[in-house]
This record gives sequence, structure tokens and C-alpha cells, in this order.
Amino acid sequence: MAKNKKNICLVTTVYSFFLYLLVKGYNEDDIYIFTAWFPKEISKNVKHIPMPAVIFRGKKFAELNSISGIYKNIVGFFKYFYGYLKLRLLLFIKTFNCDVAVYGHAQTPFSYMFFENENSNIIEDGMENYTANIVETHKINPILDKILHICGIYFLEMGECYGSHKNIKNVYLTHEHTNPLIKDKVRIINIKELWNNLSKSEQEKLLEIFNVNIEGIDFNKKTALLLTEPLAEGTSTTITKEEEINIYYEIIDKFSDYQIIIKPHPRDTKNFEKIFPNMKIIDKSFPIEILTLLNINPTVVCSIVSTALYNFENSKIYVYDGKVDDKLIADSQEELIKIIKEKGLELIS
Repeated sequence: MAKNKKNICLVTTVYSFFLYLLVKGYNEDDIYIFTAWFPKEISKNVKHIPMPAVIFRGKKFAELNSISGIYKNIVGFFKYFYGYLKLRLLLFIKTFNCDVAVYGHAQTPFSYMFFENENSNIIEDGMENYTANIVETHKINPILDKILHICGIYFLEMGECYGSHKNIKNVYLTHEHTNPLIKDKVRIINIKELWNNLSKSEQEKLLEIFNVNIEGIDFNKKTALLLTEPLAEGTSTTITKEEEINIYYEIIDKFSDYQIIIKPHPRDTKNFEKIFPNMKIIDKSFPIEILTLLNINPTVVCSIVSTALYNFENSKIYVYDGKVDDKLIADSQEELIKIIKEKGLELIS
């Protein structure tokens, strides 16, 4: 008897969740796993499993030079193993006697399944998927490695989680990638083509899931759309909240004779209504790419480093060109500008 097919979608961002739905379609029988920081405004619209909380991630532990630090690590390990065993048991029940395919992000806590399941697939998660620092999966020690993996523990560096592992069969990106470790696995996603292949009812279902509502905003005016990124909230960059907001002020001043509309990133926690009380703010929870699919084309689209810029093929593009004292942001800007130019889009300064 043929086994039933079952997909697991484990993602941390609404963007990647949107790409998954375009590639695989929405199926109530799929297993969706969302992290704690996935927007609740969207997760509530989908039957899903919340990813168990963890105190530590990867190699990030509390200091061991105090009783409280030791206590936090002990509690963290117990919480991890409880969450891990609970998730492992739940997935075993839901996927018993099924052919399982896994999609999403392999750099998250509890993403052990990407390295255990022989049909695993990475879904793009912004500029980090274009990092040059993709490496082969390392081995700690053959015996210790097996013991850790039985417990669902994979202490991997970020560069090991983007597709080089033998069990990862496909890497779904919106742009080509030449790294020899993954280039043969890359499957190019054409967002507009996939959207147009959906039926009207399927499109409406996706708009419903993502709570898309842009009523009251006139995009026919001379408009500058500012896309934010959760740069100050992230752990990879050194930029402060004040520095990030000052950059947004610079961008707004540059386009002061335009109608300014701000679309916060779904993970951006800054209160833009309070910071910019005179600006129009779009609901942050839905992926900005949906605007292009609805044929909404602002005059110019601006950002510090958002990869969503190059989806606006009929708008002028502005990548912040002031000084940013952060190597990761600067490198990402360089890669972003390269992609924009390769696509033949109008880049302004």
C-alpha cells in the first residue's frame, strides 16, 4: 500500500511562509510549525504547531561563572529536551506511515528534521541565503556526533544550514546562487509566475491568511515606499535602534516632496506610528511582495538592505547610500545592488 505524502513547513518568517505557499500551495493537512516570533496575526489564521521555546540557541549559553548562570543553563537544557521530545512525539504521531518532505529553515532551534529526513528543502529567508559563507557540515566526533544527533542536537554554524547537507535536496531561491556546494540544488522561484498560476480562490485564500488590507492609501500619487528591516533587533548586526531610525529620517528627508508610506518588516518591533506620527504606516504582518502581485507600483521604493526591493520591477529603487558602520549590512547592500543591476532595474542615488 502506497504511503500518504505529508509536508512539514518549519519557518520563522512570513516571507518564507508565503514562498512555501506559492511553491507547494495551501493544504490544511500540511504540518505548519512556527517559531515564537512568527507574527500571531498570521499564525492564528492557520492550524499550526508552535515551536517549543528555548532559553539558548546553538552555542549561545549563559555564563558559567555564577550560580544563576549555571541554573539558567540547566533550566535551558531541561526546557530544550522537554520541548524536543514533545515535538518529536507529536510529529511521529502525525507522520506515522507517511512519506515526509520537510521545507523551511534549517538554522532554527528544533530543525533537526532537516538533517535527518532524506527529503529536506530550504526555503529562502532573505539576503542570508546569498551569503558566501556556506560550508560543508562538520563532524564533532563520530561517536559524540551520533549521540548528540539521537537527542536531536546539531550544533551547527550558520553557514552549515543553507543547503550543503546531503539530505537537503532543493534550495528554493528567488535568485541564482553560484556556490558550488548548493548551486545544483537551487530551484529558482518566480513569485509573479507562481502567483498567476493560482486560481482566483487560491489567491484570495492567501490574501486572507496574510490579512492584506491597504484601504485608504492612494498609490497613484507620487509615492516613496520605505521598507524597514529589523536590523537593531537582530543578533547579527551591530547597528543600534537610534542609528537605524536616523537613517530612516535621512531617507524620508531625501524624498520629502513625495507621499511617504512606511511598510515595517514583519519582525520589526519598533513603534513606527509613534516615531513617525505624520506618515502612513502599512500593516507589517504581510509580505511586501504581495503589493507587486496586486500591481501596486510606488514611484520609488527605498530601504537600507531589504531584498524585497528587486521585486518592484516598475518602480525606481533606492538603496541607502550613506555610511553604515556594520560589515554585514555593507556586504548585504553590495550583494543587493549587484542583484538589482543584474535584473536591469532603475537604481537611483
